[in-house]
Amino acid sequence: MLRRKNPSDGGINRKSNNGNNGKSSRNNGDGARGRRSSGDGSKHNHNHHRSTVPKSLIGMLIIGCGILLLVLISRLGTMRRTSSSESGIGIGTDTSIVKNENNLRINGYSKAKELSIGVADEQKKKTKKSRTTTTTTSSQLDPVGITSPATNATLHIVFSTDCGSFQHWQSYLFFHAALKVRQPGYVTRIASGCSDEGLKEEREWHRQHIQSVMSDRFRIHFTPHFSGVKDEETGEVKGDYKFFNKPFGLKHFLEYNELLGFVDDGRGDVDGDSSEREMKHPNDVIILTDPDFLLLRPITDDFSNERETLVGPRRKSIYENKQSHIVSHGNPYAQTYGLGTQWRKFDLDAITGDPSSPAKDVDQPTGGIYYPAGPPYLATARDMYRIAVAWSDFAPRVHKQYPHLLAEMYAYCIAAAHLELPHMLIDSLMVSSAGVGGEGWKFVKDIPAGEVCEFAASSSNPNHGVHPVPSVIHYCQHYAVDRYSWGKRRVP
Repeated sequence: MLRRKNPSDGGINRKSNNGNNGKSSRNNGDGARGRRSSGDGSKHNHNHHRSTVPKSLIGMLIIGCGILLLVLISRLGTMRRTSSSESGIGIGTDTSIVKNENNLRINGYSKAKELSIGVADEQKKKTKKSRTTTTTTSSQLDPVGITSPATNATLHIVFSTDCGSFQHWQSYLFFHAALKVRQPGYVTRIASGCSDEGLKEEREWHRQHIQSVMSDRFRIHFTPHFSGVKDEETGEVKGDYKFFNKPFGLKHFLEYNELLGFVDDGRGDVDGDSSEREMKHPNDVIILTDPDFLLLRPITDDFSNERETLVGPRRKSIYENKQSHIVSHGNPYAQTYGLGTQWRKFDLDAITGDPSSPAKDVDQPTGGIYYPAGPPYLATARDMYRIAVAWSDFAPRVHKQYPHLLAEMYAYCIAAAHLELPHMLIDSLMVSSAGVGGEGWKFVKDIPAGEVCEFAASSSNPNHGVHPVPSVIHYCQHYAVDRYSWGKRRVP
């Protein structure tokens, strides 16, 4: 898992990953460098870059210790499914995606509901439990609750995957880190495209190795396969873009998961514009992440503590003048990404279907301040569902105009602008690419050099009370210390 690299290539360097399910950085045409995450796969990125070498010894040591910790934890994921789960990419024959009133929808409500049952529904057959409590067995194992310590809002941290083995071990690592840092709320893997047999195996594996031994707050939600690139006129599948699973999987989760859904029958947008329908729990907070995130501390809906919240200089005054630093209706948060405003150059009439879309009124300065957002994304369930509906509508149209890696991320920017939901962008939710601005590296550099390794390897993972740390490591690059390098594709 740690491999030696060419001795002439010393220091800490990062470069983009170009394989399927990998993550990359690319030049976006407007001079911005976009960093993306791979919810369930990736396209090749032909604009490789290598980030600058961190000059700080502190940065070198913390990355080295963090990588070692990551490797040790990931070895726990060697409890593998049978090889038959490798074939778990696909969808049951009685479920399909169809074109209906300019939206991609699930054909067959009963099958969608069946897919959404997952492990949690089986648990409910055995034990009656409310959304505000956990079972006695789980409380003894995992005393962390489901609500925000600051606001008492129910939290849902979710991440999108396919059903292959590559993101299977990443999911295990994500759950393990959530347990270790005592992440509050429900933690749910959205698994898209399992075969019928693969779904059964994945559900049982999750029950045995995640829910039974870690926490019954840790869930899995199954969805159909969404990644086909379809002709809007004929419905013919012309290709595959795996990142479609992210907006469509999120939308499916918000519609059909037993913890959320609508006040009426939960049938989603079958009969109209579901974005305006009443949700069962609109005030819950959704935290959308990626499977290749390693939690270093809990993510919540509260950004009021300036000690642990880094905001870039361009947005500092906006943060300071906000009346509230809590995620609320109309007040979403996200990590700063280097996406720029290239989406403004797209044909927004064709993408939004609205010649008067508010997205068209966003100028470049405003677009650069509020909309270059990436995961973790945080919003109330009501706002996140409105985004998910628009995001799912727009993503195929953006991909048609821009069939590249960052299409779904630009679609998110357009959806947020179209809905007039400017995001408060935070730098400290993530570290990923060494030497790149807009991330939480200041926290790393501020750790005294003599304490770095002990702090990083401490049993408290590390102790955020001693030194503030970024919320997650987004391990989407290649990492190297001296002659040794690590990349997620080197993990079996």
